[in-house]
Amino acid sequence: MDHATGLVLAQLDVGDKTGEITRFQPLLGTVADLAGVVVTADALHTQREHAAYLLGRQAHYIVIVKGDMKRLRRQLKSLPRKDIPLQGRVRGTGHGLTEIRRIKVATVNNPLFPGTRQAIQIKRRRTDRKTGKTTITTSTWSPA
Repeated sequence: MDHATGLVLAQLDVGDKTGEITRFQPLLGTVADLAGVVVTADALHTQREHAAYLLGRQAHYIVIVKGDMKRLRRQLKSLPRKDIPLQGRVRGTGHGLTEIRRIKVATVNNPLFPGTRQAIQIKRRRTDRKTGKTTITTSTWSPA
């Protein structure tokens, strides 16, 4: 999907006997030119093979790093987060929640994931307006 227009660029049936991981390259193979394009994907697609494929097509990527990628998570957690300046702060209201999102971006040296140049941290503070309960979540992504 094109994030600017909402236009679906490609679509592919996953099927009953396969999974999304095996359909990643065939799906993106239907898009003629990925050079300079930023491909975003959920944590399921944080696969070294997917990153190498995108780099080979001269594309960029943003993927989510979850706990099962222990060495990469450890590398990202070792970044000097307190020394990284805040890049942005956005406050929003919707669905009964008040949310504050903060973003930090850091350069990554000697990355453990193909082509990674930066790490992005998004911290969300959500408050339920009815109950007053607040939750804080931190997401670490690693884009090329």
